[in-house]
Amino acid sequence: MTDQYQGYTPPPGQQYPQQQYPQQPEYQQQQPQYYQQPAAQHQPAPQTEFYQQQAVGSTAGISSVDSLSSNEFVVEIDGERASGIFAVAGLSSYSLKMEEGKPVGMDFPAIVVTKMVQQDSNLAFNRWTRETVAARGTRLPTRTVAIIAMDEGVETRRWIYHKAWISNIRFSDFDTALDFLIEEKITIQHGGVEEVWTR
Repeated sequence: MTDQYQGYTPPPGQQYPQQQYPQQPEYQQQQPQYYQQPAAQHQPAPQTEFYQQQAVGSTAGISSVDSLSSNEFVVEIDGERASGIFAVAGLSSYSLKMEEGKPVGMDFPAIVVTKMVQQDSNLAFNRWTRETVAARGTRLPTRTVAIIAMDEGVETRRWIYHKAWISNIRFSDFDTALDFLIEEKITIQHGGVEEVWTR
């Protein structure tokens, strides 16, 4: 009961009169003041030559970009194209060996070729790995390895690894719960890399 009705007793069967309050719009009751401000509108990019070129290029897909695609490459062993290659890691065209912050010569980081296990013993990689395993470290059978970047079937650049030799061969796990192809990872050391631009 409010102070307005103190000392007043309504007749039997009646209730205290309902106090009337001014009605406010529902939106004003529920939302704070800043919601009444109109939302900022997105401003389109200015129609300059730069933005027009970007828009045109974006519709053409990745083929319009002056770059290299990671899934377009070829591996050659002594000029023979290798098949079943999944990936090449560690590609480098220039690396200095540093000591105490000063260059002391060239460094030749290894590359790792990941490929499927193939049963044909006469394939280029299989011949090389068989020779390497048979030598047991008494000698190092060498090859010239080329990693070739392609663009829609056209060669654009190649990295040629001279006097390359295998330092490690390992395989992915056999697992009855999986149906993946077994992978062979071949670590290749070398005596230097030559980068050749073909375009």
